[in-house]
Amino acid sequence: MLAGLVILAGCGGTPREQWRDPPGGVPRAQGVFPVAIGAGPAFAPPAGTTSAPCEAGPVHGRFRAHVELFAERQAVLIPAGIGLHAPRPDENGRIDAARCRARVRTLEPTGVVDFDARGLTLADLFEVWGQRLGQRHLLSFSGAVEAFVAGERVDSEPAEIELTDGAQIVIEVGGYVEPHAAFAFPPRP
Repeated sequence: MLAGLVILAGCGGTPREQWRDPPGGVPRAQGVFPVAIGAGPAFAPPAGTTSAPCEAGPVHGRFRAHVELFAERQAVLIPAGIGLHAPRPDENGRIDAARCRARVRTLEPTGVVDFDARGLTLADLFEVWGQRLGQRHLLSFSGAVEAFVAGERVDSEPAEIELTDGAQIVIEVGGYVEPHAAFAFPPRP
C-alpha cells in the first residue's frame, strides 16, 4: 500500500512541493507520510540490460528484501525487470516469468528485491542493475550517502549491506527522509 501511495504521489509531470511537517512535528502514531517521486529520468532509471550471469528458473525469489532510495529528499523509483532477460508481465503489469534471471531481480517497481542465495549485498543489486552505489554516489547523484536498516543508521559502506529475507533497507543522498523500520511484503504468489 505504501508503494502505491509513493507511486501515486509521483504522478504528473510538473515539479511538486516537498512534504513539510506540520507545526509541532508529526506524531509518531499517525504513521509515515508519502514522499513524492522526483521528476525527471534521474529519479526513474531504467532496469537496463545486465551482463550478470543469467540462469533459467522461476523469477520469484526464495528470499525478498525491500530497498528504498531517496535523493534530494525525493523517492527514486526502482524499476521492475532488473536482472531479468525477456521479462513477461502478467495482466497487472507484474513480471511473472522471464527467459532467465540474475542472482537478484525486481518484479515490480516497488523496491522489493527477489533473490535465492544468502550472502548477497546491495553491491550485487547495483552491479546487476548497472548503477553506482558508494559512500559518495547513489545512481547519478553525488554527496554523502546514508544507509539505514530496519530504521537504524548503518555506519558501514552502503554497498556492503547484506540482503536478508524481510530486510527493510533505505539509502539516502542529498537530505534526510525518515527511514521506514519495516515493510509489509505482499503474500508470496
